[in-house]
Amino acid sequence: MNLYEKLIILDPNLDEKAREEQIGKVEEVITKQGGEILKSENLGRRKLAYEIKKRQKGDYILLLFKAPPSTIAELERFCRVVEPILKFIITKLKKKKQIAAVMSSLPVADVKGKADDTKSVQEQVPESNRNDVPAGEDMTMPNVKPQQDNVPLQEDKKNVQ
Repeated sequence: MNLYEKLIILDPNLDEKAREEQIGKVEEVITKQGGEILKSENLGRRKLAYEIKKRQKGDYILLLFKAPPSTIAELERFCRVVEPILKFIITKLKKKKQIAAVMSSLPVADVKGKADDTKSVQEQVPESNRNDVPAGEDMTMPNVKPQQDNVPLQEDKKNVQ
């Protein structure tokens, strides 16, 4: 199974119950297809860059999930049909850095699926994947001289005259 993140923009006119119902339907499509929801986060109401379906604001919902590739086609089909979903995007997380960053933000679940607050997935990520800086190296910028603007040299001024 691959790791995906899905961002959904919902109609801001939905009440809390209807919003939760729509999120539940999307999660149900993922789980019916053999996927597993890792994280569901409401990012709040934000102003859109441009009007979508005559709406200037939208409720942003972020889902992180594991699913087989066949799930994505069904999920896209479902989201195109559902009226309250203004926009959506599904991104497959491929790079080790992306996966490590996502996994470090998730709580570790025990066998029953309940989150354990004392552990995080970052403890499970190998030390080499946590960051690219070798231990003990300083990441400060070297002394770099600022680049001068195109100031003509004395010799250039003589050649111009």
